[in-house]
Order: sequence, then structure tokens, then C-alpha cells
Amino acid sequence: MKKFLALILALVMGLSLVACGGGKTEEKPAEKPAENTEQSAETGTEFPEMTWKFACSATENTCWADMGRDFGKMVSDATGGKVKVEVYAADQLTAGNQTEGIQGVIDGTIELSAHSNIIYSNFDARLNVVSLPFLFSSFDDVDAKLDGEAGKAVGDVVESMGLHLLGIGENGFRHPTNSVRPIESLADMKGLKLRVAGSKLLNAAYDKWGANWTNANWSEVYTGLQTGTYDGQENPLPTADGASIAEVQKYVTYWTGIYDCIFFTMNGELYDSLSPELQKIVDEAGQKAAQNQRVLEREGDQEVLKKWADAGIVVSELTPEAAEEFRKAAEPCYDEFADQLTPELIAAFTK
Repeated sequence: MKKFLALILALVMGLSLVACGGGKTEEKPAEKPAENTEQSAETGTEFPEMTWKFACSATENTCWADMGRDFGKMVSDATGGKVKVEVYAADQLTAGNQTEGIQGVIDGTIELSAHSNIIYSNFDARLNVVSLPFLFSSFDDVDAKLDGEAGKAVGDVVESMGLHLLGIGENGFRHPTNSVRPIESLADMKGLKLRVAGSKLLNAAYDKWGANWTNANWSEVYTGLQTGTYDGQENPLPTADGASIAEVQKYVTYWTGIYDCIFFTMNGELYDSLSPELQKIVDEAGQKAAQNQRVLEREGDQEVLKKWADAGIVVSELTPEAAEEFRKAAEPCYDEFADQLTPELIAAFTK
């Protein structure tokens, strides 16, 4: 009996120890940290909504305006439509005044501009350097210089005006036309009444070539040619063709005598206010749009040349000897305008 009671007592004590928690219990496994299963959103910069005005001096149906549209599409695509560009051709924002079109970008009332170096030279005479007579021998020479150190040098001048240079486009070589005779030698130019763009450098060159030059608003030129007030004019072929010049002219001299470029600019303060990401987009789009515009301008140049030849316009190209004759006659312009253009800038294009 005693043994039985001892066994019962031992069982009771063991059960009470378990009930009080004194025995070994199974530990609950530690919870694992929750895994981050949320997928990261596609990285990208959020751009502010902006609308920029682009002004150019050429008309709506030209590759100048195409450059603004091209740039606008690239920037809009890269910013998810947040940045838009509105194109105002023929300087409609400034009632056709090209100089005020540039001033508007300097002041910031217009965000973007595409104007010829001839118009820019009204603000800084050094920018006339691009139009020195026979500075370029070909389109390949143009590209080599404007896309190289010479282009950077002239770009620094543009940016000193409070602008940011996005790219350098092309107005092209300025080809003289007339209704009197083919111009195939220096003697053929003498005495012709030519309307010449209002640039002191161009005026000096045509003076040395013996032309009886005058300046006039472009809007008056067609009537002046039609009535005989002028024998001829000088301009890139797409520009001349856009004004139907072939209707009142018989001859064109296709040469490399004088060249115009286009400075594609943005207001400097606006550019500086942009994020680095947007600056990169703007710069890349500006360079690409300017390069595309050069291609379009040159294609148009060749199309007009063929169109005019097919219509009976006599096309003359200078022999190397005749070109040298014109080059030598205008060579004094380099010295006469050296103070305005600066020897350093001239050397950048001629070395």
C-alpha cells in the first residue's frame, strides 16, 4: 500500500510541474522579416509642364520652321509630353521684324529662335565672320568648320549675348541671279543693279566685284525685279524660289561666294533654370534638329536648281580660274573687317 501511495504522489507532482510551466516547452519559431515583394516603378524624371515659343524669320513651309517642329517633337517625346514647342514662323511674334525676334529671346519673352548670322551681326559684328567671301569651299568644308573649333568659337560669341546655342543650322550659299546676262567672270558682274542683303560685309564684297548694289526690304524685291528697278538679287535658292524669283530672272550663278548659317538659340536664363536631365534632352534635340535642317536645306537647294534649269533658267558655275578672280577681288574684306570680326575669330575659320 505504501508503495502504491508513493507512486500516486509522484504522478501528481509531475503533472503540477507541467501545469506551472516548469517543464521544457516547444519554442515558437521566430518570424522571418517580411519580404519586400512590391515591384519598383520604372525610374524616370518627372518634368514640369512648359510651353516654349519658337520664332524664325523664314515662312511656315520652310525647313527653318521644320527645325522648330522637329525639335519640339523630340523634346515632347523625351518628356512624356510635358514640354511643348509652338512654332511661329516669319517672325509673326514681332510683326516680321527679325532683329526684334532675336531681342525677344535675349529678353526672355520668346524662348527659342532661329535666325541668320547676318541678322545676329546687328547685335555683335563678329558674327558676320561666317559670311566672309569664299570662306567655305564646299558643304563638306562648312560642316568641318561649323562642327569643329570654328563653330565653337562663334558659338561662344552667341552665348556671350545671354543665349544658349542649341545648334547651328543653315541658310546656305547665297547665289546671285539676274535678268541681263550670265555671271561667269568678274567682268560679267560689273554694273549689274543687284539687291543685296543689308550687311556691310556683303555690301563691301559686291562693291569690290563691281556690282551696282542696293539694299531693300525683301518684300519689295519681286516687284523691283519685275519693273527693272533691280537687274538681280542674291539669296540661297530655296529662299529665292519661295518668292517666285525665277519668274522674273533668267540667270543664276551657282557658287560658294557667300554663306549664311542659322543660330538656333534658347534664352540663357531659361536654359540655366532647367534640370540637368532636361538640359541634356534639350541639347541633344537641338543638335539633331539643326543637323536635320542642314540636310533638308541642301536637298531643297538641289531640287530648286533642277527645277529652275528645267524651267529654262540658265545655270552658270564658275571655273576655278573665275572663282579665284572673284576671291582675290574680295580678299581685302578680310583686312578691312578684321577689327570688327577680330583676327582670332577669322583665324579660327581660315587656319
